[in-house]
Amino acid sequence: MEGAKKTSRRSPKNSGRDSPTSSLAAHPGGRSSSSFFTNESHDEDDSSSGGEFETEKKRKTTTREKDAKKMEPAQVAKTFERRWVKIGDLEYDVTDMKHPGGSVIYYMLSNVGADATEAFREFHYRSRKAEKMLKCLPQRKYDAKSHYSSKYNNNNNNSNYQPIDTSDSAMLKDFATFRLGLEKDGYFTPSLVHVAYRIVELMFTFALATYLMAKGYTTLSVITYGAFFGARCGWVQHEGGHNSLTGNIWIDKRIQACLMGFGLGTSGDMWNVMHNKHHATPQKIRHDMDLDTTPAVAFFNTAVEENRDRGFSRLWSRFQAWTFVPITSGVFVMAFWLYVLHPSKVFKKKNWEEAFWMLSSHVVRASLIQFVHPSNVSFAHAYGLYALSQWIAGMYLFAHFSTSHTHTKVVEFKDHPSWVRYAVEHTVDISPDRAYVNWLMGYLNCQVIHHLFPDMPQFRQPEVSKKFELFARKWGLEYTVMTYGEAWKATFKNLNDVGKHYYEEGRVKDKERNSEENAKTKKIK
Repeated sequence: MEGAKKTSRRSPKNSGRDSPTSSLAAHPGGRSSSSFFTNESHDEDDSSSGGEFETEKKRKTTTREKDAKKMEPAQVAKTFERRWVKIGDLEYDVTDMKHPGGSVIYYMLSNVGADATEAFREFHYRSRKAEKMLKCLPQRKYDAKSHYSSKYNNNNNNSNYQPIDTSDSAMLKDFATFRLGLEKDGYFTPSLVHVAYRIVELMFTFALATYLMAKGYTTLSVITYGAFFGARCGWVQHEGGHNSLTGNIWIDKRIQACLMGFGLGTSGDMWNVMHNKHHATPQKIRHDMDLDTTPAVAFFNTAVEENRDRGFSRLWSRFQAWTFVPITSGVFVMAFWLYVLHPSKVFKKKNWEEAFWMLSSHVVRASLIQFVHPSNVSFAHAYGLYALSQWIAGMYLFAHFSTSHTHTKVVEFKDHPSWVRYAVEHTVDISPDRAYVNWLMGYLNCQVIHHLFPDMPQFRQPEVSKKFELFARKWGLEYTVMTYGEAWKATFKNLNDVGKHYYEEGRVKDKERNSEENAKTKKIK
């Protein structure tokens, strides 16, 4: 087994999970980098006022900072008169656009200092419709010098504006060349033979699980239904969601709807909306939905304070490393998806195709178990076995997903790393040269490569990881490759460390309350 290895490293621009504000001073935008948290332009002219006014001004500024820290990307977008997205040398006005992918479009507005060039190319690589829609939008030439002026952006001195960081321009230009070479070498070309293999494998595992159930091997059957059929449906539907199975968007989405619906009882369309937010900005606070998981689990030391307020338990946090797989992943997340979130979204959107597959998962699969079970069990008993298989699938999928991201650094709300740095510095690759790991994780062990090239057929990614290592070394990128065991160890160590932090320290709100109570007690004495 190879040890964890990293290419030559350069200090990342974002701060990491333990220091939510330390990157302000190093931000390439200078003072303006903190303007999202303060409204300097409104207060500067009053700096000569008396001490009483200064105290009031500081109080108001602190209140604004607290409010701003809880804003979601869509809320920030609403503060702009016009909303722009930079792609290449042009900016496109998306103010009046109804984006098919939802609010993820607000994650990379040029208004706040983001460049969406690579994100647009990778998300819409196979979509002619996206290119046509883009050309129909109002556009203008991007002007870096005047971008920050009120006349150019009609911002009315909106303090949320930030300049776009161009320090990675040379690297991104070379990355585009690197990507073009991969495309010419056929790494983005789907393989129908591989697709057939994946589907036949699913049919075989489902048949095997049913055979085991019929022969009375109930436990083995439930495990096979969950870990080998259900979970592997999750791997394949994931690729369908990225249009990298057959390369035909319509066909891939049909495959996804079937496998996500029948295999996991959930909605492919709903999964796409959630997953694209993760892909656009992995490990970014209040952007990546995989981080917005409190109070069930906290993945970084300010998660409770940064996420939406949903309550908090010190005792639960202390044992989150133990509850994460069997309870949080297998019960809380899977049950919420199966019976609340996904069904409600499907019926709200009247997506009857997905509703059919989801219903068939509950009814057909439970009925099949009842039919083949040698003990003539009731439908309720059979459905219980089906639910157990989904519990196993949930544990298998969510736990494996967590090994590639959750223990890496977080990105602060105001920071906008380049597409390449998002992938390289906030995900890891896990034993890409081990065939058994590729199989166990459905090729999603190559998360760095997958985040760089989400439309690339995933079975090609282990080979691309070797090529990318040379590129990363050339540009001093922090490209991390871990073994399967090391990834699990890092995941649970992070869960334990964060849980211990909250158990011992509590949240900031609790500390402030305790400080106030202590101050009052001292005053009384």
